[in-house]
Order: sequence, then structure tokens, then C-alpha cells
Amino acid sequence: VYTLFESVSMAVRTPICVYDNPGTTRFQFSDELHGRIAALPNIGSIKIPRLSDNPVEAAARVATLRAHIPAHVTLGISGDAAAVRGLAAGCDGWYSVIAGLFPEVALRITHAARSGDMPTAEAASARLAPLWALYDRFGGIRVMACAAALMGLCSDDCLPRPLLGLQGNDRAQVAEVLEGLGLR
Repeated sequence: VYTLFESVSMAVRTPICVYDNPGTTRFQFSDELHGRIAALPNIGSIKIPRLSDNPVEAAARVATLRAHIPAHVTLGISGDAAAVRGLAAGCDGWYSVIAGLFPEVALRITHAARSGDMPTAEAASARLAPLWALYDRFGGIRVMACAAALMGLCSDDCLPRPLLGLQGNDRAQVAEVLEGLGLR
């Protein structure tokens, strides 16, 4: 894994985001490996998976990882439903799926969290619980691709294979949730 990032970092001039996604890759980065990779040229950020629901544990996790990486490398949280938790724990940013279609929603949550108004950030995220439930069921990318198609922004079959778009009742559920949240 280190040699992959070493090769890529030497071949590009743009900042690289290291995506730590053990659920998909079945690979677990150690903090030491994150530190070695983050020291390579052109590494700009590390996108970390969901943190513990316990705020103390979440903050400790971010602090421990941050101690292994250079100051110029940012930490971003993955998972839209976990954004508030990650920002409260000290992540620099949120790598959002929802922001692609509904940037104002993501900005409201981010601005509230970054300004320390956690009750507002938590309430805004909690309001989206029906959408987060669809993410858990179908995957965020599939839900947002369906939303984009429902909004006429792309074709119904816009996902790269092997991903398939939502159809039938699943698609109707996305439409119902978006309508209920006022996101259409």
C-alpha cells in the first residue's frame, strides 16, 4: 500500500486524498502507515471512516491519528451521517456525498459544526435521518445517483458498473424521502 501511494505521489502534482475505507478494501491502515504515507509529497488529506459514537473516543481517535501526520495534511470524515461526529472530534472537513446535489444542506451542517454550534449541526443532521437510513440500506452513491436522476440531472442508468441504479419500489422510497425532506 505504501509503494502504491509512493508511486502515485511522485507522478502527480495535485494533492492526493488517501481514502481509508476498510469496509470496501478489507485493508486496515495503521497510524504509522498513515504517517509514512502522509509524509510523501503531494499528500493533502486523509479521509477516515466513521468514528465512535462516544465523543471522547472519537476525539481521541482524531488526536492519535493527527499526532502521526504532518500538520499540512488534513483529516476529513467519511459518511454523511457521521459528519457532525467527525467535525466535533476535530476533523478538518467532511467528504460528503449529499453535498454534490444539495450543497446548501451540507454547508449548513458544516458551518454550524465548525462554529461550535453543535446543537444546530446535530439537529440538521438528525432531520436527514430518513435519508441516512436509505444510505445504510442502498449505499450513499446509489441513493444520490437516484436523486440526481429523479431531479432530471442524469439518466436513470448513470452509475459505473458493477453498480446498478435503484428501480421500482426502491426508487419510489428515495423519491418519497426527498419529497418529505423538501429536497426536490
